[in-house]
Amino acid sequence: MEMERGMIKEIILVTDGQSNIGGNPVEAARKAFRKNITVSTIGIIDQKEQREEPFQEVVNIANAGGGHYEYTYIDNLSQTIHSISHKTVTSTIQEAVNKQLKELIGNDLNQMPPDSRSKILNYIDHYSDEVSLCCCILLDCSGSMSTKIQSARHAILDMLDSFKNRKGEIKLAVVAFPGEQVDTCKLLHHFDDELSQMERNLYQMKPKGGTPTATAIEYAIKLIEEYRRNEKSNDEMIPLDEYAG
Repeated sequence: MEMERGMIKEIILVTDGQSNIGGNPVEAARKAFRKNITVSTIGIIDQKEQREEPFQEVVNIANAGGGHYEYTYIDNLSQTIHSISHKTVTSTIQEAVNKQLKELIGNDLNQMPPDSRSKILNYIDHYSDEVSLCCCILLDCSGSMSTKIQSARHAILDMLDSFKNRKGEIKLAVVAFPGEQVDTCKLLHHFDDELSQMERNLYQMKPKGGTPTATAIEYAIKLIEEYRRNEKSNDEMIPLDEYAG
């Protein structure tokens, strides 16, 4: 994956269940990766949960999207989002560095002497805090999230505080799925919206319905691409509200 002018584009999917409406989320993640958008996933687990199918899908989506995956209890969601975002940024920078090293000297990081490799890894770690980030968080608001949604709201807001310390610019969007209809998404926060508006919109969302994960990923792709396109051309942003896949 290549970085776009120093900006990393990523989707972070937060879900507690398996997709059951719409298309194939693994294919949607693969489509995102082809467009230089990394898809990482977080599976919210319950200590009483015995089913493995939803969490295998979390793995498959991340693998197809070139990202990372983690499982977490709802109380640790904020830290997990921050952690997985950092991993995405670091691995994307490392991939770009490896590509340049291959072109320049014919070796990648793993083939370099320990001292040289250590210096480059330190550079990557330092630069990961300075690179610009365009991140869209997809929040599962299906019926199974009813007992977790309050904690999820707090986690999203807490996560914003952790991002404030980044040196690099961060553009953040938050999307809930499903939206008003079973196969739609709801934009809770656009990249340039005021943070106070996000808090209001988060508390307006009520868990209901199924889990249209593919629709959510497709929506995030469209949202990121439109934002980056309009940002480059300095055109007025056309807001997206409801999207049917």
